[in-house]
Amino acid sequence: MGVGTFRESNGYERWLRWTEWPLVVLGLLFLAVLILPLAEPLSDETQTRLDVANVVIWTAFVVDYLTRLYLVGDRPRFVRTHVLDLVVILVPFLRPFRLLRLVAIVVSTSRRAGGLAVRRVTLYVIGVAVVVMSAGAVVVYDAEKDVPLDDRTIRTLGDALWWALVTVTTVGYGDVFPRSALGRTMAAALMITGIALIGTITAAVASYFVNIVRNASTTDGEVEAADDRAALLAEIRSLAANVELLRSEVQSARRDDRPPSGS
Repeated sequence: MGVGTFRESNGYERWLRWTEWPLVVLGLLFLAVLILPLAEPLSDETQTRLDVANVVIWTAFVVDYLTRLYLVGDRPRFVRTHVLDLVVILVPFLRPFRLLRLVAIVVSTSRRAGGLAVRRVTLYVIGVAVVVMSAGAVVVYDAEKDVPLDDRTIRTLGDALWWALVTVTTVGYGDVFPRSALGRTMAAALMITGIALIGTITAAVASYFVNIVRNASTTDGEVEAADDRAALLAEIRSLAANVELLRSEVQSARRDDRPPSGS
């Protein structure tokens, strides 16, 4: 199959299905590549390997974007609606912004999961939450390094991850919190994201139970309709039998009233 033929035979949707999970896996690997250097000092050899992996993963994202741009029908609209993807691949050295590429992948996957079962929708939402928390923790941890040590409450990557978890779940203990402007901006984004994620899970669960009730009502209605059809069919058959009996009686009466031959 040629490239042109593939494009015309719903190639865009097929490409999305084929690359959906591989890109999510690559995004998770990128998350590890980004966090590992922050967790502990690495040797030059290990850092070089992470840099190579970083470039390979970024290249895969570039190939994915260019392929989708070629396969899609309305390219100007695609560019307008995928600005985040374009910005991320054009500025590969801004690590926090590159991490948003994974968020875009999982969010896009979640949109296509609108008609799926509640368990899969919840799984996608949890994936988004993990990515957003990790991204927020990394960004805040980097930002808080510029705050004087005496005023800093987020001093380790573990503190940042704990803060991100508490913030995105809207618990807000207040034991650790960002003091830098960038950290507070990320905190606001995590608060809004947490509310949206909790609302999404609530809506998915509610939709699940509504569908159960609706399906049960539909099943009861179908059973009742089937019973009505069976009863109507039985009445029709009974009526047909009565008509046939009446016809036989009429024919028998006509034979009895017929005058004898030759009279």
